[in-house]
Amino acid sequence: MNSAMSSRLSGLLAGLVLLYCALAAGQGYPAKPVHIVLPVSGGGIQDTLTRAMAPEMTRRFGQPVIVDNRGGANGIIASEYVAHSAPDGYTILMTSYIQVSNDLVPGITKLTFDPVKDLTPVIALVSTGNIMVTTPQFPANNLQELIALARQKPGQLNYGSWGVGSSPHIDTEMISRLAGVKMTHVPYKGGGPLLQAVLAREIDFTIMALQTALPAIRQGRLKALAFGGLQRSTVLPDVPTISESGFKNFESGGWFGWFVPAGTPEAVVERIAADASAVITDPAFRDKHILERGMEGLNLSSAAFAERFKTDRKAYAGRLKGLGAKPL
Repeated sequence: MNSAMSSRLSGLLAGLVLLYCALAAGQGYPAKPVHIVLPVSGGGIQDTLTRAMAPEMTRRFGQPVIVDNRGGANGIIASEYVAHSAPDGYTILMTSYIQVSNDLVPGITKLTFDPVKDLTPVIALVSTGNIMVTTPQFPANNLQELIALARQKPGQLNYGSWGVGSSPHIDTEMISRLAGVKMTHVPYKGGGPLLQAVLAREIDFTIMALQTALPAIRQGRLKALAFGGLQRSTVLPDVPTISESGFKNFESGGWFGWFVPAGTPEAVVERIAADASAVITDPAFRDKHILERGMEGLNLSSAAFAERFKTDRKAYAGRLKGLGAKPL
């Protein structure tokens, strides 16, 4: 046997071994509890959706699915933890594209991982529009009145977010820049604490996920100023969009999806995606936990999700660039 043929045979055998290992990993998965790591504290939309999915995934996996909240630093803590975890499918990151794109934010300390190279997209679960809210006591009743008030009180109005570089932070800063006003940023550790802060009037207003704010809006404890989708929300049809409030084509919102450490066997990724897809497309689950909360199902495969992630990171980088090169 000549050396060229020997080399080809060795390569073929190595490929077969890798394929066998991948198939074996998929067939034996999961053999122990699976942890879903969240970049926020309890109470927000990611936490609520994940906790609704956990028992359904437990039933399908035949193993406990544990929700692990690791809030802080706009998702860096949770993302870093998952990126450095074993690539075996037992540690899953639930996140948004912004919370896993901190490497694009000016002034952010250099990360110990690369969000694109060190994390593998598994499935995009849902999409959601953000909503700008305040309390009934706040004098502004819409975004235009808020801007007028900000002009009267430069720097005196404060708004909250779930961290530097988060969607509420970037979007509010962009709106402020476009309107030529200055407002003060106050960061929190997640949607739950942010909701409590605006309800307690620690801050004047915020932009947050519609699903987090919706119960308080329906109860009259929060007042909606503008919706972040390009079309009005079906659950709050009387609330104007940011786009129709003087900021044409301005959109605030995004998606939530699952990632695993890079190098996780493809068969394991496919198993996680298939079971998660079955959960979110089940009519009873979809109606109760997705549609009734004002979200839309995405159900993107790993490949389609990876492409969406790439596109949205590019758009996010453009919005950051529009704010200037200085740290936010």
